Amino acid sequence: MTTEALTPTLWRRRLRGQASSALAVVAALASILAAWQVAVAVGNRIPSPRETVDSLLAEAAIGELWHNLAISMNRFALGLVLALVVGAAIGVWMGSSRWADLAMADLNAAALAIPAVIWALLTTMWFGFGWLTPVVTVFLSGLPFVVVNIAKATRAVPADLVLMARSFGVGRSKVLRHIVAPAVAGSTVAAVRFAIMSAWNGLLLAEWFGSTSGVGWRSRYWYDANQLDGFFAWVLVFIVVLVVADLLILGPIERFATRWRTS
Repeated sequence: MTTEALTPTLWRRRLRGQASSALAVVAALASILAAWQVAVAVGNRIPSPRETVDSLLAEAAIGELWHNLAISMNRFALGLVLALVVGAAIGVWMGSSRWADLAMADLNAAALAIPAVIWALLTTMWFGFGWLTPVVTVFLSGLPFVVVNIAKATRAVPADLVLMARSFGVGRSKVLRHIVAPAVAGSTVAAVRFAIMSAWNGLLLAEWFGSTSGVGWRSRYWYDANQLDGFFAWVLVFIVVLVVADLLILGPIERFATRWRTS
């Protein structure tokens, strides 16, 4: 009976939250377009939103848009998955071992301080022009963010709670599922969000300096041709991919992973 009484309230709360999110997105888009139009009016060579969209449609018509976007997404997915797997393993190791934390903390802090452009330049000099340069750049750009967030979340898991569960005969798999996983879930999603943002920037730069295909390469193609509408069109693709990933993928995953905090 209590559950039935709470159900309408929960639905109204969710609807209000979705409406607020939609309103925030609309307001953000409106402010961006307004600022863009002001920049077009003030600047001499800044392309308008219509010119940028027309250039993007022209790229799609000749097959460059989806071809290069697919190449970039494949490189990004491979590098990000490697960063998540390796970073999660290192983060759990650092969070559960004092010696590992002492050995790896400063190294990871140094990696956090290195901007993505440095990784892009280094990998270009190491591997030249090819698929390995952007993949390794994505991996190196995202790895330290995964490590630091997973390590912090692992250290925050109450050791007494884990020991108590084990003393009552709770299996290791249930401890991981019901104690460790909920505590680490929010930080894991945060790690993925930061890793995606840094790694996507690294991918663009790596393709700009050391590739002959992809979103970054196509952006540089139009930049070298001194065609700002084409350059802005690919920058728009770069931004839209990040926004869509954050709003439609990471946002719902984060709310699902941390639902226990508000239940």
